[in-house]
Amino acid sequence: WGGALGERDGGGSRKSRIASEFLLHVENRLRQSLGLTLYYLPSNKAAVAALRQLSKLPCLSGALPSASSAASSTATKVVWSPTNCTTRRILPAIIEKQLLSPHIVPTNGGILEPRHLYPMLDDDDDAIANNKEAWKSHSRSNDKMYENAKRLYGLCWRMTVSLPPSPETSAAPMSSGNPRPSSALDHLRIAFGEYGRLRGSDIVKQGLSKGSNNNAPNKDMEKKIIPDLLAFKNHLNSLHAVAFRNDDSFGAMVRSVLEDVLNGATAPNNKSNDDSDGGRRIAELLAKHVDARFKDAKAQAAPATSSSSAPRASLLVSAIAADASESFQSEILSLFRHVHSKDVFEAFYKRDLAKRLLTGRAVSTDMERSFLSKLKAECGAGYTSKMEGMFKDMELSRDIMGSYAAYASSWTATSGLQNAAADASSPSVKVVDMDVQVLTTGYWPVYPKYPNIILPSELLALRTKFETYYNDKYQGRRIAWQYSLGNCIVKATFPKSPAPKELIVNVCQSLVLLCFRHDDGDDGLGLTLEEIQKRTGIEDRSELERVLQSLSMGRDGTRVLKKVDYDSLPTNTGPSLKAATGKDGNGSPRKAKKPRVRRNVGPQDRFLFNALFSSNQRRIRITNITMKETSEERTKTHEAVSKDRLYFIDAAVVRIMKARKTIDHRMLIGEVLAQLKFPAASADIKKRIESLIEREYMERVEGDISKYKYLA
Repeated sequence: WGGALGERDGGGSRKSRIASEFLLHVENRLRQSLGLTLYYLPSNKAAVAALRQLSKLPCLSGALPSASSAASSTATKVVWSPTNCTTRRILPAIIEKQLLSPHIVPTNGGILEPRHLYPMLDDDDDAIANNKEAWKSHSRSNDKMYENAKRLYGLCWRMTVSLPPSPETSAAPMSSGNPRPSSALDHLRIAFGEYGRLRGSDIVKQGLSKGSNNNAPNKDMEKKIIPDLLAFKNHLNSLHAVAFRNDDSFGAMVRSVLEDVLNGATAPNNKSNDDSDGGRRIAELLAKHVDARFKDAKAQAAPATSSSSAPRASLLVSAIAADASESFQSEILSLFRHVHSKDVFEAFYKRDLAKRLLTGRAVSTDMERSFLSKLKAECGAGYTSKMEGMFKDMELSRDIMGSYAAYASSWTATSGLQNAAADASSPSVKVVDMDVQVLTTGYWPVYPKYPNIILPSELLALRTKFETYYNDKYQGRRIAWQYSLGNCIVKATFPKSPAPKELIVNVCQSLVLLCFRHDDGDDGLGLTLEEIQKRTGIEDRSELERVLQSLSMGRDGTRVLKKVDYDSLPTNTGPSLKAATGKDGNGSPRKAKKPRVRRNVGPQDRFLFNALFSSNQRRIRITNITMKETSEERTKTHEAVSKDRLYFIDAAVVRIMKARKTIDHRMLIGEVLAQLKFPAASADIKKRIESLIEREYMERVEGDISKYKYLA
């Protein structure tokens, strides 16, 4: 068996199964020895007395082989103990000593070597040869799952409990001062931890790998990281519950593995890896995963049911959907508990929550509130106070619009500013055709403002009406309009479509569309970027370019404008037009190639109304590029989190100095790290200490530069 386990070349699938065959052989021999013991060695006083003498022989009193066994004078006995007071342990003890013990330690082809152990933990004998991530699609309903891992744990447990470890060994912690395991279960637990860290780091590295251009990350791979980590966590928990019999020490190892994987500390013997980002990226992806689920209508949609059983079936479907949502939230929180960069998750989740609430993309408000309450129970009220304020603003806005509707109807009837609205015989007139959401500044993220935007007369009249109402009801408050968050429904008629279309766009997109209400410019060749900028008042050139790209170069069915590049204009007689009208080698005219439109917007490019636009949908949502996450927005969010962390470090240092008055540098660093709720490096804390010294919050003690003194 030693030669078979130590074999490294050849063997194929037989080689990957040699470890499981060996464990099965050991189990069969132990079962055979038990039968022999019951038949040949009856339990009586004379036999027990004889075994007490036999226990002194070297063949029955041994230690688990390890690198330290030769240097240690008092090795721990793990084979058999005469204190057991039974003859039924004599033959199994020999099997454990002579057959199992030499092949446990992961050296020289031991059973705990990765090439033998990992297929058993993956629950796939051919995992190394075929697919080392077979656990992703493995069924958890099979009664025979993890047979090899359960067998290995049982054999290691037999060797460990044969004789309890000495008090010195059991009391010694597993640290750098006492790194050597004391029993077979310790060997198995450490190997299990190495397996978990390797598999978890592979998931993260594979998901964060660069795309084909080696610059931008692969978005499709990033979306798989959190689902794969959730599946991997369930796999570890199943191993702990099924194979390792809910052993508390293995449960602690599972938690340690998840913390290291999620926070980037998977380097061996280095929990503070310099290359790690402290789990920032995982926290961001976790928030994105929640956002994708909470705005995914398909994930919450109920299946169709027959009309006869519709009421009962709808209740059943609602209960199933609620259970699925509760299960999803519990799984997310099980990962969230191990993430150290919870402030990064808060920043991205709060930003995505604001988008869902303001754009109406939230599938279920109850689900949003349920998850928020779980975050509050996990991290405290301060963690979710701003997000709870968002929901309060949405409820307050509904109440305000309810009272504004009554005010608008009476104001319209008495003022006489709109004659059409005063005509009660016109059933098509709406009393209130604008919905306003009043947001508290401190609760919501910061959005761009357009102070010089040019609104059409219809929107100006509605804005003036609402400002008059709000100033009369809430005196002392100031309204700052956030046009970048507004949405409009623009009705448009196209020659190719018999019925008018309703375009759901934001305010900036609606202003650009209104530029083409009557014509395509003075010369009929379209409007340039500068002309559109003058008509709309959108001073942010990059934002205007993104708006034009979304209206003219979006997905099929949303290109309501037509972009004409400067090179393809009729007035341009450049080489491109001459080449397009030339002839081939046979003298026949060349077939005109379809011009390729550039993705960027040039200053001399023109935009026209797309008369050829057609769509089967009556209501079309045109998403602006700014609604999608950009790299600049992501970078700004991370920078804001880093800036907030500096304030937390300053507050912790000042709080400690105020209480201690005088403190040593090392002690100050340790206490600051203990108070912070996010990962921080000692170098960052040192920089903040220098900044506080420059601002005269503290100073160095004269004669001892390693101590600091607080300045009141």
